[in-house]
Amino acid sequence: MKKNLLFAIFTLAIVFAGVSFCRQAYAEQNTEPWNVNVVIVNGEDTAVYNLKNNIKDLKDQSEERLFYSGYNERKKLYDYLLSLDLPREAVYEYIFPNFKQIVSRFDYVTRDRIDAAVNFGKNGFAYTEGRDGVRVDTSKLFELMLNSEGKKMRIRLPLEIDKALTVAELKRNTVKKASFTTQYASSGANRCFNIAKAASSLNGIAVEPGQKFSFNEIVGERTEANGYKTSKIILDGNYQDGVGGGVCQVSTTLYNALLLAGFLPRAAQHSLISGYVKAGFDAMVSYGTTDLTFVNDTEHPIYISASINGKSVTFTVYGEPNKYRVERESVEERDKFCVIEIVDSKKYPELVYEDQIKVITSGSDGVKTKSYLKYYDGDTLVEKKLIRSNNYKRVDKVVAKGALPRPAEDSFEGVE
Repeated sequence: MKKNLLFAIFTLAIVFAGVSFCRQAYAEQNTEPWNVNVVIVNGEDTAVYNLKNNIKDLKDQSEERLFYSGYNERKKLYDYLLSLDLPREAVYEYIFPNFKQIVSRFDYVTRDRIDAAVNFGKNGFAYTEGRDGVRVDTSKLFELMLNSEGKKMRIRLPLEIDKALTVAELKRNTVKKASFTTQYASSGANRCFNIAKAASSLNGIAVEPGQKFSFNEIVGERTEANGYKTSKIILDGNYQDGVGGGVCQVSTTLYNALLLAGFLPRAAQHSLISGYVKAGFDAMVSYGTTDLTFVNDTEHPIYISASINGKSVTFTVYGEPNKYRVERESVEERDKFCVIEIVDSKKYPELVYEDQIKVITSGSDGVKTKSYLKYYDGDTLVEKKLIRSNNYKRVDKVVAKGALPRPAEDSFEGVE
């Protein structure tokens, strides 16, 4: 850096060796320099700069560097040098030799800016205060010295403040954007466990601006090796036992929270409607095939928290304030499922009497849906946007029963 500065000064000396207005200015001045004599003050600390004392060994450069010229000529020289896009530090040093030593005298005031920070995790938000950056404002100092008008002056050291991001500013962009809850109170123990496990892995996640979020990448593969348990899942249009049952309720709950927060995630539908959310607002995930993804297209990070209480799962999204309030709307056409009764004593020998029944296949309505998001500015509807059109399969309910009427003296025995 020092070598580059010296080279720039040397280059300036060569450039101006033949500039005519410099020669003329020199000829018109007295033999004594138009002096710059200043005391620079920072608190109780002072430093003196006297131009006359700093040019004793530079007499041979007086003509080119205008040491014996007045303010107007030096100002012209200064403006001209800057117009050549030369380094400012080199220009300052060329006009005021040893200017850099005065600046370095106050190096102790220099400190880097540290922005306030936010730490988000499973326990929520924690904030750390920052501090402003400070350094000598060399441009202002030079201008004050140049404008000293040949008089001895006291100059308060000018400082350049690099304002740090504050906790208050961070909090303005870590507000609650939206929250969504679904219920699972009637679920079995394994399904409850899977919901809690998947939700916990998503609690405390931050998504940076421009970053893509992937549910599968964060939650991981739903396998016994990864700690997931067997529960009912929807597979090929039917409810079957599978590892990780319940995780789709977690993805669906997060999906709806993101919609209300102003995002448009990519999600897949189930083949059957879900009982915990409106048709057209589910989000089916299956590791390696279907995922829930979105890109944070805001200017600030967003933060995702999850909570469970044994009966419900809730996702909350934080970030910069929403431009609009978002509501969901689903328009449905339903094809009601039928109940089909079968009698098969060979397959279900435990079913003897007509009032002994066993549900073989649960019923599910066929549904055609159009899903909309409605954006409000206060109470004014700004836009209604169609985001999905889905068809859900109809599955008739199949019930097996016994063939014989129950004798009057027999008591009822239910079959699970």
